[in-house]
Amino acid sequence: MALVHSMPCRAGRAGAAAVCRLFEAAAAAHAAALGVGIEALRREGKAWMLVRFGLRANRWPEPGEPLEVRTWPSRRTAGARAWREFLLLDAGGRTLAEAASVWLIVDLERRRPVRLPKFLHELDFPPLETEVEFLDPPQPAREPDATLIRRVEPAHLDANEHVNNVTYIEWGEEAAAGPRAARLQADYLGEARLGEQLAYLTWRDVDGRAFLQMARAEGKTCACLQWW
Repeated sequence: MALVHSMPCRAGRAGAAAVCRLFEAAAAAHAAALGVGIEALRREGKAWMLVRFGLRANRWPEPGEPLEVRTWPSRRTAGARAWREFLLLDAGGRTLAEAASVWLIVDLERRRPVRLPKFLHELDFPPLETEVEFLDPPQPAREPDATLIRRVEPAHLDANEHVNNVTYIEWGEEAAAGPRAARLQADYLGEARLGEQLAYLTWRDVDGRAFLQMARAEGKTCACLQWW
């Protein structure tokens, strides 16, 4: 089984959320090929949940542009945290964007992480690694510059019955009037479920970030996005 998965595709629209949708599709297809896809885990009462995602873009693809996504399980995998990395290439093989992600396998009934399958630690990991690193989110000392209120609807949910990770990024682009920042980090800290009202808070120019955003529902922070 190939440990570097390649997926030809086309950009649907410009921006970070559209790129993340492509990465999400490639990750799902490769996990299924490795035997740990969505359906295989669900039969065991488990699911993948994304806890951290980082993206660095050289340029955003144009709508309809032919592209290639490459993804692989990363040698940075450790303990219960499975790392997966990505490249987005144009038709000439030039890197448009790179990303890294950190995932947990979660028991769906208890909503608690479980151990990764042993074979995921024993993979012959490809000698590849992006330059994506993660930073702790800053704690703003002032009121947000803007607040967007959203109610979680069925279209916002994924197979785990909580707001999909890319939906937070779509909301972030909307709340900040479509930031075209070259770097994004998203930390997923809690779950927002159907019917919950979510406050999407945006701060501008915080500790070198162009935008800092936090999605809060029912007194909990569900996601934190940093844009540079």
